[in-house]
Amino acid sequence: MTKKTEWELEQAHLAMVYEKLVEMERKVINEAEEADEDSRSFLKNLSEDVRMNNSSAADSFESLIQVEQKNQELAQLNYKREWLEKQKNNIKQLMAGPYFAKLSVLYPEETETDEFYIGVAGFSDENHEQYVYDWRSPIANLYYENNLGQTSYEAPMGEVPVDLKNRRQLKVTKNKLMDFFDTSTAIEDPMLLEVLNEESSVKLQDITSTIQKEQNAIIRDTKSDVLIVEGIAGSGKTSTVLQRIAFLLYRYKDNLRPEQVLLLSPNPMFSKYIEEVLPSLGEKNPRQMTYRDLMRTRGKNHHIEELESQLTNYRVMDSLENMLEIERYVGELDATDLDFQSLTLGSEVVISAKWMRQTLMALPKEVELYRRLGYLQEKMQEALMSYIKTESRKPKWRNELENLSNEEYNQLFSQGPGRGDKSKGREKNEDEQIDQIIYKLVHRRYSVIRKAIKSYRWLDLDSHYLLAVGMPLEQPMSLDQATEFAYLNYLMVDRGNHTQTKFVVLDEVQDYSEAQLYFLAKVYGKANFTLVGDGYQSIFAQGTTFSRVEALFAGDKRRVTSVKLLKSYRSSGPISHFMKHLLGGDESGVEVIDRPGKEPEIKEILDLDSYLNYLKVRLASCQVDQRQVILTKDSNEARKLYQQLNQPTGVTLIADSTKLDLSGQQFIMPIHLAKGLEFDVVVVHDASAKRFASQHELNLLYTASSRAMHELYLPYIKKPSHFIV
Repeated sequence: MTKKTEWELEQAHLAMVYEKLVEMERKVINEAEEADEDSRSFLKNLSEDVRMNNSSAADSFESLIQVEQKNQELAQLNYKREWLEKQKNNIKQLMAGPYFAKLSVLYPEETETDEFYIGVAGFSDENHEQYVYDWRSPIANLYYENNLGQTSYEAPMGEVPVDLKNRRQLKVTKNKLMDFFDTSTAIEDPMLLEVLNEESSVKLQDITSTIQKEQNAIIRDTKSDVLIVEGIAGSGKTSTVLQRIAFLLYRYKDNLRPEQVLLLSPNPMFSKYIEEVLPSLGEKNPRQMTYRDLMRTRGKNHHIEELESQLTNYRVMDSLENMLEIERYVGELDATDLDFQSLTLGSEVVISAKWMRQTLMALPKEVELYRRLGYLQEKMQEALMSYIKTESRKPKWRNELENLSNEEYNQLFSQGPGRGDKSKGREKNEDEQIDQIIYKLVHRRYSVIRKAIKSYRWLDLDSHYLLAVGMPLEQPMSLDQATEFAYLNYLMVDRGNHTQTKFVVLDEVQDYSEAQLYFLAKVYGKANFTLVGDGYQSIFAQGTTFSRVEALFAGDKRRVTSVKLLKSYRSSGPISHFMKHLLGGDESGVEVIDRPGKEPEIKEILDLDSYLNYLKVRLASCQVDQRQVILTKDSNEARKLYQQLNQPTGVTLIADSTKLDLSGQQFIMPIHLAKGLEFDVVVVHDASAKRFASQHELNLLYTASSRAMHELYLPYIKKPSHFIV
């Protein structure tokens, strides 16, 4: 069959599938509108359909059954609306390009091949005719993983042997076929190189159509408890790990929700950069935060050093040893050792420290401390409710009620007993109504005590931290000390709040300290981990080597798998060769994709004024379709350079993690905030000998250079860094 005939057949098939999509979109939109109307009508009539009848026990029971039935109906309506909304999103995705691959598969004992088209989402019609298969489906693995010929794929019922006759890459735009390639091995040059030559984007794009074999193995790994991925810059680590999250949500869709996946990002800017990848694959984003944010949610609200301060903090605490000391200390604590704080309202003692100690001492010592303290917390809540009930009988509260204005009254008691103004309330069974209102008033007055009980403010964790590690909490705390304090808090009072998390994903794992990794391994002990990073991009003094990362997670009978990604896809061939040179040449094991590009420009400049003029010319020469950045060693340097260049028009200064605007074309920013990002053009600020000499500075130079996709400039004043020549 000629390529022209093949083209005509593929174009006809694409037109047919696209027409089915258009038809299905119309149908789904109509059904979604009907579902919305049904929900509005249901809620409007709900109060008339269900009225509680308390005339007898039987009537009450019947009313409760009706309420439960209505709740189930409402849940079904909401489920249908959510399902239709997801269908609309999937169809919208597919209409931009219904599929990107085609597999021709011959099953055993069959005479005709079956054809499977692969897209970013699955698509079938109302008769369950499947036109497009989701890239995460078992059959799609043949596209990413296997060579032509006899092979197999893993389906829910077991291993399925097949003869893979052909693998075809297709480039389609809406209902128009742009090109296709038949490939004998997984995802090779034509489509991949075309994607790599595109300009950079404000947002990270999904890599579904160009996933490589080594990336696919990471994405589909379901056997490892801990998966460690060490990959050089540009090897697709972040894209791969996001595709992995999408795959896991698909693979375990019946018992894994997005909120049960925790993604820890290196900084808020990076979180913003990747936020659209999973929605573009039809999945909701998981819980996403920085490790610093995670620490802010643990224990008391102590101030923690900011990211920029951490970069200049070269003091490495012996925090892993401190973590072990905290474990030992908590394990030996007894009720007589605990530092309780009486709960007071003004000068009034509501619950005394003595009562707390006595209650705790009555519990069996064999029970773990956090369980005993949790039980004590429950008893304190009961004691408070009893206290409020007794307190509300005192005459003083009637006087206080009399002094409330109508406005205060309505503000405090707009719902429930006492609704309306005071005079109306007293006309209806006055004594009973007043008692109810007073109880509510007293209950509100002691809400501060209720919050204190819930947040364990009756337990002085600060003093216990001092006793455990022999040093007080600093203000602000370093990130490691915040970790130690959070671990103390976890061991004593917070053990039950982390079991819902099933998968934890860390990016830039090399920048975590041993104490931080130990904390995550212990606190999320029942979760699976995916740990991703690049040892050459380690920029914190408190960082951890990959051998230590593996050792820290290898305990508790976890199955640990370590994978290396040594092929860079981001940068052009000349830039990739320069990065390989920075990493030690051939000994690094780095593989370069030799796509054409401009050689990195290493330029000598004699003085500061000439250097600043060079940068101004560089900024002015940026092409309209390019994104360019000047990368500095730190935030203060970024601010200083921005001023030295007279705050150039059209250039965005990003000097700290609170300013997250990547919508411009040109930027000045520190290297640490550019981690994970990519730009068409990168200028490394003054790559001179005095500025890039140590191993740490080599890591910074490598990190900065590897942000460049197409052009890299390394100007220096007087003498170049020995790393670049």
